[in-house]
Amino acid sequence: MLIIVLLRNRDLGTKSMRGSFLRSTFLLSLSFFYAISAFGAESYHVTDEVKIYMHRGPSNQYKIKARVNSGTPLTLLARNNETKYVQVRTDKGVQGWIDGRYLKVGKSVKARLPEVEKELIASKKIQVEQASKIETLTAELQRVNQLRKGELGKINDSRAKSTAQLAQLENQIVRLQAEIDGMDDKNLMGWFLHGGAVAIIGIILGLMIPKLPKRRRRTDEWL
Repeated sequence: MLIIVLLRNRDLGTKSMRGSFLRSTFLLSLSFFYAISAFGAESYHVTDEVKIYMHRGPSNQYKIKARVNSGTPLTLLARNNETKYVQVRTDKGVQGWIDGRYLKVGKSVKARLPEVEKELIASKKIQVEQASKIETLTAELQRVNQLRKGELGKINDSRAKSTAQLAQLENQIVRLQAEIDGMDDKNLMGWFLHGGAVAIIGIILGLMIPKLPKRRRRTDEWL
């Protein structure tokens, strides 16, 4: 009876260990999957300066598996912190290890060239459109400047005419004021001469009247 119990306990322990091992394996695989997904979130490529070799393991001690040209797009799978090698996969499905120093983030110059050409074409198109707009705006600005100069010329001419008319009116006012002043002087002199003449005539009459012969009284009487 004791032997049967021990065997049952051993079977239960074996099953428990097997379950723990399966769970650990599943979690490890899941972690590895998420790690690969995280690495794959960014695009990588071989540096544009050199060609490198892909090895079967995480160092140059392993056999060469393939040669990778510069600018080749890669997918990062894993990293080895000791040797600084990284596990990558090409677009053709070739998988291996390369020196991490030659792995660059993003697209290579060769891969970005079509995009750059499209951007260049779009930029040239924008430049042409902007040049056309600038030409149109320049022509409009010149037209407005011509109109402004014409209006300023008219204003200046009108101002000059107004200034001339004002000067003419001022001259007329000065002349009329001089005439008025002259007329006042003439009137004053006339009145002065008239008064003087009257005074002289009065004096003469005053001197002459006493010397006039007196009229005789008539002595004839009525009968």
